[in-house]
Amino acid sequence: MGSAPKIGDLNFATSVGCYQPDLAMHRPTSKPLGLTEQSMYLYGGWRDESGALHIVERKFCGPMTAGLWMMTNRSGKVALAPESLQTVRGEVKREYSESEHHLHGSLLGKAGGAPEEGLDYRLTPGAMSWREGSILQLDGSLVGPGIQIASLDGDEPFFYTSELYRMRGTVLGDSVEGFVFLDHGYWPHGRDWKEWKIFNGTQLSWSAFATEFADGSVEWGQVAIGRQMFNFVAVADADGPVAMDVGTTGGVDPDPEDWAQRIGFQANDGRTWVFELEPGGQMSQFSAARWGGYRAQAGKILRHRETRDVKVAFSWGESFMERFRDEGVGSVDALLAGG
Repeated sequence: MGSAPKIGDLNFATSVGCYQPDLAMHRPTSKPLGLTEQSMYLYGGWRDESGALHIVERKFCGPMTAGLWMMTNRSGKVALAPESLQTVRGEVKREYSESEHHLHGSLLGKAGGAPEEGLDYRLTPGAMSWREGSILQLDGSLVGPGIQIASLDGDEPFFYTSELYRMRGTVLGDSVEGFVFLDHGYWPHGRDWKEWKIFNGTQLSWSAFATEFADGSVEWGQVAIGRQMFNFVAVADADGPVAMDVGTTGGVDPDPEDWAQRIGFQANDGRTWVFELEPGGQMSQFSAARWGGYRAQAGKILRHRETRDVKVAFSWGESFMERFRDEGVGSVDALLAGG
């Protein structure tokens, strides 16, 4: 008999599409494709009136959270704000009803631990309110349909949802406007995302982005370059899909320290979205807390030859440059030139 893959080995064949958000799908008991929620992420970026960028990320595994990554480039490069050390970590209280999901509390602080700024996060149909004591106060609304990503593997299947909220409020005392992504990751219980094969080998780059143009329209998406069949361009606006392609191609322009200056993500019809690194946008401290050559970086993603005026834009880009080299991925210019 000839050799063949084992059953379930489908090279991480991936499918993407939009979905209509509803409150029930955000319950931790939701099981899309039979998979259980392993992580929930709140992350995003905002500009204050000076143009400074503020970046945050809070991850939940069940009712547990390790704290808020609050980063800013006020100094000229992205750095962890000292106020991050005052945010809630450990267990929070979760309350779910048909009209509101509420995550709140400072249980470690109440037990006599270090003083913490209280967490108060509320999700209602089409709206989000997020408070981290005096550090962060944000309110906003859902932009449009969500984006769903599924990747097939017999041992390590993966499902992911992402929604975009347009937010305004105050961060570190400054008025800001920008975006928050609300994402959920689903896979079989037992391992963290950073222990999963996609993170540890399949993914070359994965970026989330959102752009509001001067006319008020918003374009956003989840785009990735990977090994095997983990390649996609999933872009949407308030009305639905703009591009929902798999089997896509990419390009990258690294700097000498393996940060990506540009990353190109090309849909099957040739439309290409390009990530550009924010000056000083290297998230060095966040990246150092991970492994395997991981780089997180802040910037923006725009469609190649975009002519609309941009009001506010943010992208959270991730890359593994050694994997790009191993796969022989070419430059962004070569991608744009068709080869």
